[in-house]
Amino acid sequence: MNIILERVYNVCKQVREQSSDPITFRNLIGRTRNTFKLCNFDISIKSKKDKDLDTDKWYVMAYYDSENDFNMDTAIEVIVHHNLAGTEPLGPHQVTAFLTEIFDATVHEFRHQYQSMRRDHNQYGEHVDTPYELYLADDDEMDAYAFSIAIELLRTMDAERAKRRMGRISVLSKMRTGSQFSSPQLRAYIGHFGLNPLTKKLSKKIYHHLETIDKRWVFV
Repeated sequence: MNIILERVYNVCKQVREQSSDPITFRNLIGRTRNTFKLCNFDISIKSKKDKDLDTDKWYVMAYYDSENDFNMDTAIEVIVHHNLAGTEPLGPHQVTAFLTEIFDATVHEFRHQYQSMRRDHNQYGEHVDTPYELYLADDDEMDAYAFSIAIELLRTMDAERAKRRMGRISVLSKMRTGSQFSSPQLRAYIGHFGLNPLTKKLSKKIYHHLETIDKRWVFV
């Protein structure tokens, strides 16, 4: 996975370096899409207007399709939901925030691709209409979220410090960096399930990823 992390990191870094002057949201999405393509990523990146959002907000969702992957079609789709005109200039902080979301969503789906490829694309879990609790408890999702949580933690602390705190995962889930949780996804997991055998299993998976992820390739 570190090879994928490095490649996605380099794409996001390149886009940020090319967007040092104010850039519009619309152009930033286009530049991100084109840079992934130039770096030989077969990823679909789209934007979708969502009038229920505040006019300065966006969020990124991504999906992996195992059947498409098996058939050598585009397997990962990234959708940027927003309610911006698209012509507003974005500053460096906003560009980094956007690319961080792109990085996190993309590598999460590449983790799913890794899981599916190890099974020769057989029996990859589909989650359409699955209750949220069962979705989060699914082994593939737990592994991918543990991977994402490890990345979030590595943005704010070194791996050894994070591993030492895994024994008190409830306390770790409440830690903040400034006004934000150090790992919003960990906070969501603990907030939903509390402390039980499932979150103990999650903790072990996070620990494993903390040991294997190369922090150099965590985009921040």
